[in-house]
Amino acid sequence: MENCNSHILKEIPWQEPVNLAKKISDNYSQDWVFLYSGLNLEVKNSISYIAIFPDEEIYTDDFLLAQTVIQTSDKKWFGYISYEFARDLEKIPKTKKSFVDLPKFHLINFRIIFEFHHDKKILKVFYFNKDELSEVLKYEVKKDVKPKLKIENLSSNFSDKSYLQSIEKIRKMIANGDFYQTNLTRKFFGKFKNINNHRQNFQIFQDLVKSSPANYSSFLSLNKNYIISSSPELFLELKNKKIISRPIKGTASRSDDKIQDQKNKLNLKNSAKEKAENLMIVDLVRNDLARVCKAGSVEVKDLFKINSYSNVHHMSSQIQGILSDNINALDVIKSTFPAGSMTGAPKIKAMEIIAKIEKMNRGIYSGAIGYLSKNEMNLSVVIRTLILSNEKFEFQVGGAITFDS
Repeated sequence: MENCNSHILKEIPWQEPVNLAKKISDNYSQDWVFLYSGLNLEVKNSISYIAIFPDEEIYTDDFLLAQTVIQTSDKKWFGYISYEFARDLEKIPKTKKSFVDLPKFHLINFRIIFEFHHDKKILKVFYFNKDELSEVLKYEVKKDVKPKLKIENLSSNFSDKSYLQSIEKIRKMIANGDFYQTNLTRKFFGKFKNINNHRQNFQIFQDLVKSSPANYSSFLSLNKNYIISSSPELFLELKNKKIISRPIKGTASRSDDKIQDQKNKLNLKNSAKEKAENLMIVDLVRNDLARVCKAGSVEVKDLFKINSYSNVHHMSSQIQGILSDNINALDVIKSTFPAGSMTGAPKIKAMEIIAKIEKMNRGIYSGAIGYLSKNEMNLSVVIRTLILSNEKFEFQVGGAITFDS
């Protein structure tokens, strides 16, 4: 992060980001954001962020407002962009509100930003007020609190039967040549019998990071709503005019048996179906990036790369390019949102089908979490994410449907 007139830059002794985040959760209950990339299998110079003490806020459904604020600012904005922003870009059928109904954009710039450089174990802090920084650095860990998640009711936008029927409907549409693939998802939502406090919600995040570590984990405390995510997928990274996207398409389970686990990995690596599925999205992302990149600069790196996580093997590919002159981060988002891996191909047709079949807003799911400024960003694809709002909760799961599904 570049130093600017408003922030003071200081290097302080290293501490693990999860440890500092735990101290913050134990002592501070206002808005803050933790972007954790301690397990980054793809980027050597991985960076985690903690942003605390809100300064300015974008809390709106109005993209033009958000765009104007960000483009006239030199600051980093942390938060999310919801999937329904896609309706500002394309004509997509309307769907019912999410159970946890939040605005399309919630982005904040903060008075303190901790920047953790994992490879060199360097911790930089950008701050306005040294008293606020001293306050945070004096925070101490308190005794762990166990989350008490007792579900009162659980609902979904599909029954098991209707979900399978929808898959068959999609396969027939593919056979008719309507599109190549679409990402069909189920939203689960309901209420808890009790409301967890801030510390208990952070403990859920810690438990998730342990059981399902991922490259782009995040904990967002925004207006008493909590977003707890363990995403392995990079949507967009922009730095020094270089733009990178790393879609995931293709998944195989892990096994405790080493021989079986290796077999699962090889089956994924050699699967014609999974490669075809991955390649469709690679072509989609290439097309999206070509709209904002210099001619001839868009290229594919690490096609069909296999990454192994604690619970699954994933197939990913990297697409990158150099931005054209006079193109900024907001222009890139407008040209590429939402992530093609969460829609299908062709993108617009797939999104139309998603809306007609799912019938409910995806909300934050399938959107983006991370930070952005007018010339820099790092946004993950929102998958494997739990959203908590008082006693309400929701999460969403799904996968790409092709004719061979």
